[in-house]
Amino acid sequence: MSKDKKKNNHVNRTLAIIIIASFCLLILAFGMSHPRKREIPVLEDGGSIFMSYDGPVFPLTSSEAVPGIEVVREIEFDLSDYDVSYGYRGLRQSKIHDRYVLMNTTTEDKTFTALYPYVSSFDSKLNPIITVNGNEAETRLHSGMYSGDFSGAGSNTESLNLNEISSWEGYQALLADDAYIEAAFSDYPTLDEPVYVYEFSEISDGGSDAAAPTLSIEFSMDYNQTAVFTYGFNGGRFEPENNYSQRSFFIPAKDDYDYGMLRMLIVMGDDIAAYDIQGYQNGGCKPGEEIEGAEAVIRRYETTLGDILKTITTAHYEQSIRTTAVDEVAPLIAGGISEEMFYGELCRVFKQYSIIGNDTKERYQTGMVEDLLSDVEFYKRILYEAFEITIPAGESISVEVEFKKRGSFDFGGTGGRNFGVTGYDFVTQLGSVLSFKEQSLVLNNDNGIEIVKQNVGIDPVQNHAELDLNVEHYYLEVRSTDK
Repeated sequence: MSKDKKKNNHVNRTLAIIIIASFCLLILAFGMSHPRKREIPVLEDGGSIFMSYDGPVFPLTSSEAVPGIEVVREIEFDLSDYDVSYGYRGLRQSKIHDRYVLMNTTTEDKTFTALYPYVSSFDSKLNPIITVNGNEAETRLHSGMYSGDFSGAGSNTESLNLNEISSWEGYQALLADDAYIEAAFSDYPTLDEPVYVYEFSEISDGGSDAAAPTLSIEFSMDYNQTAVFTYGFNGGRFEPENNYSQRSFFIPAKDDYDYGMLRMLIVMGDDIAAYDIQGYQNGGCKPGEEIEGAEAVIRRYETTLGDILKTITTAHYEQSIRTTAVDEVAPLIAGGISEEMFYGELCRVFKQYSIIGNDTKERYQTGMVEDLLSDVEFYKRILYEAFEITIPAGESISVEVEFKKRGSFDFGGTGGRNFGVTGYDFVTQLGSVLSFKEQSLVLNNDNGIEIVKQNVGIDPVQNHAELDLNVEHYYLEVRSTDK
């Protein structure tokens, strides 16, 4: 074949590749500019099922039924305060004013503990302001456990991922009996099981120039007789068939955020007989990649699981404060979550879901206490603000609860037609033992807010609706008209 023919064939192949590539890019661009619209799943009452569900607004309740008390409720959604940042156009939050008039229809004074439930998490607590007859009430916080359940991430897993409640019907099932609220007001478990603690300090890489120097502890254990937890570790190997176990952590430099942090191996059951400490070039801890001189001082002592978790909780609090900006308050503290409550919830989750729990979950099989700490902080749950009320015979009092609620939404880039829509919903009587006489809704909608979908029957002029107490669930789905 001549050089000219070879050259022409090469040019033709090049042109063909360019044409095919251009055609593929054109298809890709068309697909990106015309995404397939995701069908919006809906509830039986017509409300949308959002990708991120923020939970309903619950009604006021009490610790027990109070005969002779009649309640009138007015709930106001103030949509004048919104924020279109966070990468999507639409409402970010609504101010809620949940107002009540409680009337004592009896000839005796009534004193009882009122409860205001709301969906939130420890890291972003709503911090509702509750007033009684215009005076701020002194409240006591009680926490329910994680309100969702767990799901798998593959054919061999069933409880690896968190599966949060996706609609009000999930809360209806959660509160079908009194088990959830009773647990929220019960004492926290006492974890008095004995443990052996191996605490690491004075950790050094021996001057290694490895990119990610790692310290490893290797030991034998009978997986049927021993459970191992770690704090401050981030790797490990598990070989039950060989009675072999290994845990490791990256050796921090002096300017790393985790330098000097608490690191410990916690052994429950039969103690480990012996162990080997070895440094490696990285977290793979592979033979042939050892480094010399890596070391730590290890102190072994005996205590209880509850006591060591208390030590870890305190360390977690202090670390949270250290890593929070100077001009900000750590989220747990800002939310009013005490160290004692956080510790109690950690103990409760340990008792329920950890590798020694009553309902062990695959999510926590590694024994890393950080996994439980993080989830306790970020779990969605129902929180209860408790406060005392006295209503004289034949008289009434007013209660108002004010807070800001983010609302439910769909994530961007998913092709969902609900993108930019914010959903708010509330329930009329779910979870309450009080006797409601009437309920109504007020909508403050003076800032260019469009109602996309609703079942409240709102009057567009008065922005007011009288509610049917036989309807358990109401919803408003709105978006900003600000272009």
